[in-house]
Amino acid sequence: MNRHPRRSKQPSMENEVIVAVIVLYLLIAVTMVTVHYLQPAGQETRTSSSSPSHRHFSAPVPPPTAAPTPAAMP
Repeated sequence: MNRHPRRSKQPSMENEVIVAVIVLYLLIAVTMVTVHYLQPAGQETRTSSSSPSHRHFSAPVPPPTAAPTPAAMP
């Protein structure tokens, strides 16, 4: 006689959430590594961040252009 019958393991919500988080983490990590290696060589890295620590990555600000005057519009 088997004193410890095998219980069928039913998936619990906790296990499903853990697996979902791991899969999401792996998906994000693979995407980031892929984007990193697909960036063309020689292309400058730019950011729109206004943080002083990112200033050397900032995109140059285009010079202001004069707005058209209402009289110049047809």
